[in-house]
Amino acid sequence: MVDKCGRVVTFKQSKIVNSIILTIIDVESANRWIAERRAMKYADVIQARIYDTFYNFDWLINDFLKKYISFNPEERLKRIDHAFVTERLSIAALEKFREESGKAAKTDSEKELAKFIDEELKKSIPHKKYDGGLFPGLCDAENKEIAGFLLGKLKHYAGVKLSSAQIYPGREYIMDMIEKTLKEIGETEIAESFMIFREGKNKIKNGEISGIQFTNNGIPYDVCRKTLEWNIAHDCESLFNLNGWVLGRGDKDIRELIDLAEKRFRGDVDEVVDKIMARKNEIKMIIIAGPSCSNKTTTTVITGRELSKVGLKLKQLNVDDYFKNLEEQPKDEFGDYDFEMPEAIDIELLNEHFGALLSGKSIQKPSYNFKTGKRDSTSEFHLSDDEILLIDCLHGLYRSLTRSVSASNKFRIYIESMNILRNIDGAYTRWADIRMMKRMVRDFQHRGYSPQQTLAHWPYVRKGELKHIIPYIFSTDAVINAGMPYELPMLKKVLKPILPDRAFIKQLRNDGRLDPYIRGMRTLALVDAVAEMTDLSVIPLTSPSREFIGGSEYEIPHND
Repeated sequence: MVDKCGRVVTFKQSKIVNSIILTIIDVESANRWIAERRAMKYADVIQARIYDTFYNFDWLINDFLKKYISFNPEERLKRIDHAFVTERLSIAALEKFREESGKAAKTDSEKELAKFIDEELKKSIPHKKYDGGLFPGLCDAENKEIAGFLLGKLKHYAGVKLSSAQIYPGREYIMDMIEKTLKEIGETEIAESFMIFREGKNKIKNGEISGIQFTNNGIPYDVCRKTLEWNIAHDCESLFNLNGWVLGRGDKDIRELIDLAEKRFRGDVDEVVDKIMARKNEIKMIIIAGPSCSNKTTTTVITGRELSKVGLKLKQLNVDDYFKNLEEQPKDEFGDYDFEMPEAIDIELLNEHFGALLSGKSIQKPSYNFKTGKRDSTSEFHLSDDEILLIDCLHGLYRSLTRSVSASNKFRIYIESMNILRNIDGAYTRWADIRMMKRMVRDFQHRGYSPQQTLAHWPYVRKGELKHIIPYIFSTDAVINAGMPYELPMLKKVLKPILPDRAFIKQLRNDGRLDPYIRGMRTLALVDAVAEMTDLSVIPLTSPSREFIGGSEYEIPHND
């Protein structure tokens, strides 16, 4: 932990340094000396960040004011009431008041507190006619509103005994700051790997996964190696070679690559079907999960059809119908809904229904109306004795989601869209970037969101994946790579007209949002470098890629 002078008192900085060293080595295969130099530099920045966000009064009041003016006037106080910065500012202000006045806690005077707040705000809030600087001018009413709000907070904290977590930053907070600071300085990939490592360790500690199921950096190397070997054998492991297929260089024909890739994918599905059939007498539930836009829906349909061919009957339960009503949804510290968390689902009701269904009873399955944000109707749902329950859910691997079902009765499938492809610089492209591009297309065509909104929101999507999905990869029974080597040139055709422009992406950087800025610039570079597949009719109607460009033979919910 760090005291108010910025000194680490019980949580040694060496632990921060060592954690970052190991992550850098794991992500970049860097030698230890280089990793150590960088880690020490980052640790200094992180330590300063911890001090600022926990103790630095001037930093806290500026951050508070930035957040205050970012909300609509009618909801400002409600949005910021439970924010972490509000608590930290109030405690720091109270301590500063007592230090400067020389008063003990029991002699705090409301009149003197009010005077102190007014004086401090005058130093921080510009005059209403002030046109430059960090803040826009605030009117007298806003100044009074802030002063009154903070006075109430100081009075509250003056009358309570602070917990140790309110006096010193704890271990989890420090780890939060490691992740956040690494992202803020542009080390997104290292931050994400650190987050996966952290969440995996937490899940081992909580008994959700075993040590042998620990994902480390979240990469299923066996699947990656198999995919890379396939790509090399078929001359599509690099952007240059892939462009050769698209442009018809030599005797290459993109239709041939598409056909081979689809057969490879179907072979992976067949392997999973064989594994399920080997356990068919004990399996009562098949769970298909994976991160956003990894071709889960189509892969689920295809897997189900292949299983039906060998005599298994599946019945799908739509977990989306178990979303909590909007007013019950989890929120962040500012009151914004966080739909990326498994807690957005009514886990208690879902497990109750699982138990009933697998014991032969009928349930009244809810139906969720996404327009109203409520479950507005129910219908009877029943499993026959010869039917297996199929669950296709983003958070299907989250243990609490299916805790009422014995592990021996579940078959868990993880689906990822792993495009093992080197870009023009020789570095591997990020699968998450290509999934984000697919989500841009889907959100624009079917959900009314602009690609700019998708890009800006993607860090929240990614955070949910890193925390609640990817750490469970090695606890599954099978992994399917549903990514196609031709997806990038396919996406260019539909994405190019709607891509965020450089001006928007650069503004993200100016706003301090380095994560979406870096991803946005990488996306533009990828789209610029890849050849465009001009004729998408050559893609089979049964391909999982059709999930995003339309024309699928299968019923895809977001196309309704």
